[in-house]
Amino acid sequence: MYEINKKSAAVMEKLIAELDDGYLKLDNAPGTFMPVVVEQVSDVADFEAVYSVGHYGEQNGDLMADPEMTFGLKEWRFYPLSFRNNYVGVEQKVMGKEVNLPLQRRLARFADLWFSNIIKQQGITL
Repeated sequence: MYEINKKSAAVMEKLIAELDDGYLKLDNAPGTFMPVVVEQVSDVADFEAVYSVGHYGEQNGDLMADPEMTFGLKEWRFYPLSFRNNYVGVEQKVMGKEVNLPLQRRLARFADLWFSNIIKQQGITL
């Protein structure tokens, strides 16, 4: 399975350490960048926990993921499990009858770039 890189994992560790009752909204740049929302979500077999990380907007009164990803935690490694962007109508899931490794590899690389942006946008120090 493909995991996010060490820098991205450090961001995830920092974000989940700040969860309050399984939820965190980080908005260190109000009005400039979208807040980052982190939640501990449902359990998935073979993982210690699953976390959702997302940016959300609103369109016609509906909450829109822009994007939202889920990550499975196993032995302090984070594995991408899904990607969703409502604005472009994309929803991808790694887990099915079999693990879609090519998709997971692409999502891990995207997440690494996205977490680099989140570090800059939210002023996260590692």
